[in-house]
Amino acid sequence: MRKYVWTVYWCCGLFQGINVLYAQCCSANPVVGSTNIGLLTKNTLREIIFFRYSYSDVYFEGNRKREDIQYLRHSLYAYAGSIISYGITRKITADVEGGYYLKKEELTNANRKFTVNGWNNAVTSVKWGIIKRSSFECTAGAGLKFPLTKQLKEDNGRPLSVSLQPSTNAFGGVFLLFLQKSFPEKNFRMFFIHRAEVLNAYNSIYYMRGNTFFSTLFLSKGIGEHWNVLFQIRNEIRTRDYWYDIPQRGTGGTLLFLSPQINYSLKGFNLSALWDIPVHRNVNDIQIVSRYAFSFICTKDFNF
Repeated sequence: MRKYVWTVYWCCGLFQGINVLYAQCCSANPVVGSTNIGLLTKNTLREIIFFRYSYSDVYFEGNRKREDIQYLRHSLYAYAGSIISYGITRKITADVEGGYYLKKEELTNANRKFTVNGWNNAVTSVKWGIIKRSSFECTAGAGLKFPLTKQLKEDNGRPLSVSLQPSTNAFGGVFLLFLQKSFPEKNFRMFFIHRAEVLNAYNSIYYMRGNTFFSTLFLSKGIGEHWNVLFQIRNEIRTRDYWYDIPQRGTGGTLLFLSPQINYSLKGFNLSALWDIPVHRNVNDIQIVSRYAFSFICTKDFNF
C-alpha cells in the first residue's frame, strides 16, 4: 500500500487577484496543496515537501482570449512548501501547512519589473474519518489559515499590488471533504477532494480576498511495483475580492485544469511530478491567467 502514498494534488495553486488592470494569476498554496490526502494510521507522521512553478502571460475577458492587452508581459512565481500530518487516532489526523515564495515577479509592458519573496499563510487543520473502510473512505476537516506576518511588501514606501503580496496578511477558514474508492483487484483508485477557503478577514489596508473553492477528481492506476500514474481534473472557483466593502473588478472567476501526474516509490520515499494544463477559463472582467504550471513533490512516512 505504501506505493499509493502520493501527494501531487497538494500543489494545486490558489488564485490571488491582481487589482492592476484587472489581472488575476495563480499563486501556490498547498492547501491545494495541502492536507487533503485523507486519514493516516495512528502514530504515523507524514512529511511532504514540494516545489511549484507557475507562469502567466495570457489575458482573458470572460471566456475569450484577448491578444490586444499586455499591461503585464508576464507574472510568475516559484514556491516551496511543506505539509506535516500526524495520525492522532485511527479516525483523527492533524495537519500543518506552510510555504515560502522564493520568487514572485511581474514584468509590465513598460519594462518595469517587480520582484518579491516571503512567507505564505500557514494552515492548521484537523480531519475526522466519517467512514473508514478498507476500500472506501469519507473524511471531513476544518482548519484555520493565518498570516506569518502582517507586514505588506512595499516599493518606495507604498504597498505593492495584491498579486505580489506573498501572504493575504489576514486570517481565514479552511474546510475540506475527501472521498476515496479503491479497487485493489485492478490496482486502481478514484478519489475526490473538495476544499473551501472561506470566511476571510480584512487585512491592514482593508482588503479581503474572495472565497476559493477547489473540486478535484483523481484517477490513479498502479503500474508495476514502483510506478503509478494519475490523471487529475480540477475545477477552481473564486468569488470577487473586496476593498472597504467594495467588490473589486478583475477578481474572481472559474478555471478548469487537466493535470497528468507520475509517481515513483523507492525505499519509503514517494516522488511525484505533475503538469497543469488549463482547458477552460471564464473570469470576471479582464484578467491575466496561467499558461502553464508544474510541481515536484516528495513524501515520506515515519511510524512511531
